[in-house]
Amino acid sequence: MKQYLSENNFQNIDFLYNNSYVFENKIIVGTRGWNNGDSAEDKRIIRRENIRLENSIKDGIKKYGEDKERICIMHYPPLTKTKMKNEYTYDSEFLDVMKKYNIKKCYYAHLHGNSHKDAVEGEKNGIKFKLISADYLEFNLFKI
Repeated sequence: MKQYLSENNFQNIDFLYNNSYVFENKIIVGTRGWNNGDSAEDKRIIRRENIRLENSIKDGIKKYGEDKERICIMHYPPLTKTKMKNEYTYDSEFLDVMKKYNIKKCYYAHLHGNSHKDAVEGEKNGIKFKLISADYLEFNLFKI
């Protein structure tokens, strides 16, 4: 993808991939994430994405210090709802990594159309979660 951007003279686009960026005194960290599935392949990808998330956070701390706020950006929702006895439970390995590094805000996308109902928003375990899929926001900008 980076080669495509370079060949087509896109100079202001970059990706979170085991790295971080600082903007307005905040450190932006994150990873793609993955669906919380039960297959062996899902579990393998989730483990890998958790490693990438932790690498991104560690990169931010190393480059920009521990004092700046760290904001996590993910494509897939880091939390999923599991319906059990008419109650929702929230479980995610991504949440464990975010708590370990004192992440206070996480923004994610991937949910579109009818799947918006599955979004986990608001504060969970001291982290504020927000769905920012374009169609969910009616294609309006959302200031992070």
